[in-house]
Amino acid sequence: MFYDTHYRHNEALSPEALTTLPAALHALNAGVDDCRRAGKPIERDASIILLIRNLAAVAERDMPSTNDLRLRCAEDRMTVIASSALLAIAGNSVAGDAAAKRTFHRQARLALASLAEAIGLSAHDVRINTDAGGITDDGTTELRHADLSIRVRPHSFLPDSEITFNRCWGGEHAGPVERAPIAELLDAAAFQRRLAATVGDVGAPRLAAAA
Repeated sequence: MFYDTHYRHNEALSPEALTTLPAALHALNAGVDDCRRAGKPIERDASIILLIRNLAAVAERDMPSTNDLRLRCAEDRMTVIASSALLAIAGNSVAGDAAAKRTFHRQARLALASLAEAIGLSAHDVRINTDAGGITDDGTTELRHADLSIRVRPHSFLPDSEITFNRCWGGEHAGPVERAPIAELLDAAAFQRRLAATVGDVGAPRLAAAA
């Protein structure tokens, strides 16, 4: 059902109150919704274009130069890259949050790859895969090696047990399941000590010999 209102026109023609970024952005977003309800093309709606120009003008006012903003943006980006979201997400179910699920499992794969390298597993001997599950499931990311399996989930019913791991024989689960907190996925030395104390000597390549 399409129906039109004049909300976006009022805001576009009288933008005097839209002097802050939050206000200007809210007016634009609300105007876009208004335009969509009317079934009209956003890219040709005069009120939307005026609201975009007003937002741009507000953004330019009292703001640093474009070059300074790009430098700040690049610094923020590097901070995000350097800071894992695993710890922030861990302990919470991501079954109903597709973005959080993607982020968690993407970073879990990267962390498992780094962990494998740190404990001496050859990349050629390791498979890291994610089973995202359905919309009601948190999903699991697993590292599988002939001698070792490590599984990571964002949420566990037991405290400090987002990681489960066990010995494998010929790539198949064999030993008892051990548990570890998600923080150890980012601390190779701590996880290697846990491996040594549970499933075998530190360094997965020596696990078979230690059996």
